[in-house]
This record gives sequence, C-alpha cells and structure tokens, in this order.
Amino acid sequence: MRLDYRSILPGQPEFGIVPSYHFRILRPEGVDCGYLNVRIGNSDHVRLYAGHIGYAVDPKHRGQGLAGLACRAVARFVWTLYPETILTTDPGNLASQRTIEKLGAEYLGTFEVPPHDPAYLGGSRWKLRYVWRP
Repeated sequence: MRLDYRSILPGQPEFGIVPSYHFRILRPEGVDCGYLNVRIGNSDHVRLYAGHIGYAVDPKHRGQGLAGLACRAVARFVWTLYPETILTTDPGNLASQRTIEKLGAEYLGTFEVPPHDPAYLGGSRWKLRYVWRP
C-alpha cells in the first residue's frame, strides 16, 4: 500500500469545514483503493463530528486493513499538526470502529450530531469519537 498525494481540498469556513490534504490509497501496482484526507484546522465540526482524518476504502478492497495502514502512513505528519488527533465514525460503521480501535485510539464517547452540522446534513445523527496519539 502507498499513499499518493493529490491536492488540497478547499474548506467551507461558513460551515466549519476546513481545508484538507487529499491522498489516494494505492496498491503497489497502482490500483486505486480509496482515499484518506487529513483535515487542517480545529473547527467544532472537525473536533466534535468529522475528525482530523477521514478515509474511505472502495467495497472490493475492504477487509484488508488498508484504512489502518493509510492512517499509520500519515501518523508522523499528523503528529506534527496535532499531538492528539480526533477520529470519528458513525455507530453503524463497524469496519471503521475496528480500524480506529486497532490504531489504539481511546474512545471518548458517543455524541449526538446537531442539525446545523454538515455531518447531520449528510445523514449522521450520532458519532463515536476517539482520540489517537500517533
């Protein structure tokens, strides 16, 4: 697995969405398996509901630990930005929960997403929040 930096995604400050570094998750032979974003900023949206790192693995590549490997690949970089990194997931996303727990992140609790937050508009009503100290 390798990460390929692609771009800086712009933020939307009016919604608490901060810019992020966008990476593609690739197999050694170049097959694109998903993405990882490192969010740059500490808005309430990031700290409470979105987390500092977001990732997604395409369905046909799931179950191989790629999200965890991608997180570990950016750990040193993330540590320079945040000594304590917030990771979140929806309660029904068991694969993401396992990934976060395998990273050794500490569970902080389950939090209700308020209607004004972009995560709510995307369908999330609750978030599991963890702190990771890479």
